[in-house]
Amino acid sequence: MKRVTASLLFILLLIPGRNALLVAQYAAVNIPGTHVFINPVVGYKTAQGFKGLEKDKNTFIKVFDPYNSNFVKYSETFTRISLENGGSEVQEYKKLNISGFPAKYASVQNNAGGTSDFLVFGDSSFSVMLIGTCPANKDSDKDQLKAALLSVKYSKELKIDPLSATFFNMNDTNSSYRFAKCTNEYYIYSSLGVVKDAYPGESIVSVLPFTSEYSVGDETIARAISSSYQQYGITDAKIKKEAQIQIGSLNAMEAEVDARIDNKKAVLYRLTLVNGKKAVLVLGIATSDFDKNMDAFRTLAHTLKFK
Repeated sequence: MKRVTASLLFILLLIPGRNALLVAQYAAVNIPGTHVFINPVVGYKTAQGFKGLEKDKNTFIKVFDPYNSNFVKYSETFTRISLENGGSEVQEYKKLNISGFPAKYASVQNNAGGTSDFLVFGDSSFSVMLIGTCPANKDSDKDQLKAALLSVKYSKELKIDPLSATFFNMNDTNSSYRFAKCTNEYYIYSSLGVVKDAYPGESIVSVLPFTSEYSVGDETIARAISSSYQQYGITDAKIKKEAQIQIGSLNAMEAEVDARIDNKKAVLYRLTLVNGKKAVLVLGIATSDFDKNMDAFRTLAHTLKFK
């Protein structure tokens, strides 16, 4: 087996222009669910609950791939001045190239006195962001984080499973809503999987996996979500339908909710599925074609499974 692997690597290295990237990726580790490779970091392991690496709950690297749809556009707002205007003490800021793509790196002191390192790169068709964080007075961790971020390699050609880093699966093959991106632990499914920075006024599905120290129930989650509608601009929410259904061997709570967003009619689809201390919330927001979108939301949500 070792001979076969070595032979394949040798053949691949004969392809012009791919030598450096392949060698680097062969030595580096792929972050599950992303196109990103990072040189191994001593003491770190693949993160649980997000895409990236973690040493402990305060020291980690998060990977957002894709972060948004256009690095060129986003990078105009990622400047030293914008970081400082946001209240951050910028310790280092520079432009560079990562895996052949233009990039920007910034190291700032966070609110807790520790360090947060940001690396963003891409082109006019995509962008990726990595965020490394460590506590105050941890110079060795700070150096490790910076070295790890600056070691990043990226392979556009790599086929990935965007859900490989989490504890659930969804099959979007038969739904018009398909995976677009993961942002702040939310998995976003848009019409035909189109990636955008934001989706104002559009119908969209957000999927949030989370864990709890204690077992939680569907009804508890539903009440918590309902009580938070207003802070997200959702008003006049009234439950239209609500029922307990079965998905696989587990019971789930499913609801349709009439509401208004920016004073315009909307219909929300909500499904919660719980398995012990793990839970997943599926929240669909339809701003038009309500019946059609409810069917599409259900088609997607009913494929939900725990690994």
